[in-house]
Amino acid sequence: MLKPAANKGEPFVVASTSGVSTRKGPGTGYAKLGALGIGSVATVTKRQGQWGYVSAAQPGDGTWGTTIGVWINLEPCVPGLPTRWVVTTPSTLNLREKADAASRSLAKLPKDTKLTVTAIEKKSDYTWGFVAYAKDPSDVWYMREGWVALEYCKQLG
Repeated sequence: MLKPAANKGEPFVVASTSGVSTRKGPGTGYAKLGALGIGSVATVTKRQGQWGYVSAAQPGDGTWGTTIGVWINLEPCVPGLPTRWVVTTPSTLNLREKADAASRSLAKLPKDTKLTVTAIEKKSDYTWGFVAYAKDPSDVWYMREGWVALEYCKQLG
């Protein structure tokens, strides 16, 4: 399980498949210094509109360049501290629009898909995890933002 950064702040998980650019200031007019890849956790200590100042970062896939002491756009991020899970069902697991078995399925996640869960909600017969990031074991496709029944998954670490 990922641990919060030592310095206080609000954690955000990068949920965009293309990651988010790190910039010298709060806006696209500022120089690009690097990028936080999908699944990264950024600790935000200041906010200016939709921009957050990153005081600490736990890199994810595709991270490069300067990742702390920078600004990121928070729009492609999900607030919260994630936990890592893996799909264990022998068939596929539905990624749903809402935390409800009757909700529309957004995708079918195969066994061994790795998940980053940022929120957990107990509803009816299931415990639902909000998935900010799902990665196929073959690294071919990405899905983001949906709910899965955690009874068909195992928490990692």
